[in-house]
Amino acid sequence: MIPAVQVIPLLRPRSLQSRAFDYRVPEGAEREPLVGELVTVPFGRRRVRGVVTAIGASGEVAFARLAPLDSMSGVVLPPELLDLAGFLSEHYLAPAGASLRAVTPVHLLKEPAPEREVSWVEPVLSEGSAVPEDANGTDSGGRDPEAEPERAALTPRQREVFEQLLPEGEPVAELTRRLGTTRAVVAALVEKGYLRQLLRAPRESADLEPEDALEPPPPLALTQEQAAALTRLTEALEEGEASRALLWGVTGSGKTEVYLRLLELVLGQDGGAIVLVPEIALTLQTVNRVRERFGDQVAVLHSALPEGRRLKESARVFSGEARVVVGARSAVFAPVRDLRMIIVDEAHDASYKQEEEPRYDARTVAWWRIRQGGGLHLEGSATPRLESLHDSRLVLRLKERPTGQKLPQVEVIDLRSRGGRGVLSPAASEALRDVMRRGEQAIVLLNRRGYASFLRCPSCGEVVLCPRCEISLTYFRREGVVRCHHCGHGAEAPELCPSCGRAALERGSPGTERLSDELLQIVPRNGLFRLDSDTVTSTGRVQEVLEGFAGTRPSLLVGTQMVAKGHDFPGVTLVVVADSDTALYLPDFRAGERTFQLLAQVAGRAGRGKNPGRVLVQTWNPEVGCIRMALDQRGEAFYREESAIRRRLGYPPYAELIRILLSGKDEKQVRAGAVYLFERFTKYLADDELLGPARLPVIRRRSRWHLLLRVEDSERGRHLVERALAQLRGPYLRRGIDVMVDVEPQSFG
Repeated sequence: MIPAVQVIPLLRPRSLQSRAFDYRVPEGAEREPLVGELVTVPFGRRRVRGVVTAIGASGEVAFARLAPLDSMSGVVLPPELLDLAGFLSEHYLAPAGASLRAVTPVHLLKEPAPEREVSWVEPVLSEGSAVPEDANGTDSGGRDPEAEPERAALTPRQREVFEQLLPEGEPVAELTRRLGTTRAVVAALVEKGYLRQLLRAPRESADLEPEDALEPPPPLALTQEQAAALTRLTEALEEGEASRALLWGVTGSGKTEVYLRLLELVLGQDGGAIVLVPEIALTLQTVNRVRERFGDQVAVLHSALPEGRRLKESARVFSGEARVVVGARSAVFAPVRDLRMIIVDEAHDASYKQEEEPRYDARTVAWWRIRQGGGLHLEGSATPRLESLHDSRLVLRLKERPTGQKLPQVEVIDLRSRGGRGVLSPAASEALRDVMRRGEQAIVLLNRRGYASFLRCPSCGEVVLCPRCEISLTYFRREGVVRCHHCGHGAEAPELCPSCGRAALERGSPGTERLSDELLQIVPRNGLFRLDSDTVTSTGRVQEVLEGFAGTRPSLLVGTQMVAKGHDFPGVTLVVVADSDTALYLPDFRAGERTFQLLAQVAGRAGRGKNPGRVLVQTWNPEVGCIRMALDQRGEAFYREESAIRRRLGYPPYAELIRILLSGKDEKQVRAGAVYLFERFTKYLADDELLGPARLPVIRRRSRWHLLLRVEDSERGRHLVERALAQLRGPYLRRGIDVMVDVEPQSFG
């Protein structure tokens, strides 16, 4: 029997994730543990899951002093998952523990909890009873008051919750999450006799079982473009070698139907596949179409699932019962059997990049997985990244919509001569009124939250900043507060300048809250739907807003970039972009590309039904290249120009970026650490390969400095970073400096 093994605990804290710990095998153990086996070990006062990474101790240790393994699960991670964890650690310079945790199926991270009953509420009022209109209202249901026990009147919020409760009742936890309410409101309804509370067995999550899809719908007829693309992709798939392809299709061009035909082919050959979507709640139509077509063969994995269902779905994939996985970025690690294909839908979306350890890009990980076993890596987008165009061996175009609808007519509104004082120009306001008069739908995009993005003193010029961050506070008029979107700090909005105290504050650039108020002059309140991260805080709430908008005529959907993501509303005939310049001058080399993508994506929401679409774009910079080419639908021209700029400046895809961010409470020490790294790198890198060090705004009272390596030889760049950090950690980490390494960064703030 071997005396000891090395185990990496699957913990979250970064400081403990880079090393393995020695444990002894208990005397009398029936067998030896295996490399890759999940075990339970004592760690401090806890018992945690870990992975055996090596047999034998890491060095000469006193065997008797080693803690024994608690238990061996008998579950061994497949070699491909261990290799995948190794790739994450090596490519993204991530701690081994964080990488192992990322690839370990979620149902294996902890012991499954026994099924337990949940708190459930159901309505008590019998059919025909009515709820008072408000706290001073009376029962207007026409019933004999003596026929039912007397009940206290409801507040408006209590009435709203009662009316939106499912007729058959639902779990309290789901009700509060779905409606964004509290348990106190539910308890008040129980106390007043409107609801009955009881315990029931937990039900299956409804969003995994399409109610109207008892039989798979018949495949849609393919256009010539779709058929040609499918033929080429099928050939690439059947070659057996790893192949990287891009399906570049205009919005509404039928990319999803091509995906479905490829999935059918893979399943017919007993293979497995992964379909990645940027955000489940915002691309639910794609998710549902995959489930409708392939039923029980599909598992859905994302963090918003109820925990019990999430564990079950994970177990179905691990056992091989589910052969297709649909999910957000972490689904790229799903242990699908005989993996033959990974589809990355809306592949341009920045949410495929993970901003916490391990800081992976799901698109890169997907390609690595396909390279290991062969198959097809397919990215789909109407506005691909330049990296996708550069790296894909096969680029296929879909330039027409299957139903024959024309792309929307695009018109520019120059804000330099717009007239009027509101967010919308008179022309945009009138166009929206026309749509409402015709009983149609419209979408209005403004990529800023709140009522105003900042408050400024007209006397001294000071902007109201967050006390914990060097960031302006966003003003929310309805709540009367200012809030920081970085640290969450909130406070009552000041009436006078807190700096000089002499003047009332002016409101800066308007956001979606102010725009919503302006739109209420055009559409009734019950026809206005707002979609941004301030109003929708859960997957369920996102779906409520989208379903409410889809079922209301006339109606307006207003929001941030969330309104541009993958929605298919046939009734939308007008899209208004209130300010197309919002992201244009951010300190990011991708600013032009992202502006182009956002404009093209939101414009594609119009004209998807029988009526033609129209797009109005308000801009202060109508002649800027990325805006003009997006409006003129000249994608090829934009990418040619963007490629030339990137090549000249040495940015991806012509070089790889590695960002190093240092943060701490002591500004001088953080700056010294950044300078120390800079001096180490200058010995090995040319001037154009190293940018910085540069100071960033303080966030959560922590000073921040960063450097950026821009190297063509990625292996050399990683080696230099590892060596420099090894020299830095001793003298600087003891002083409270945190160091973050971000390979392939997508943000620089």
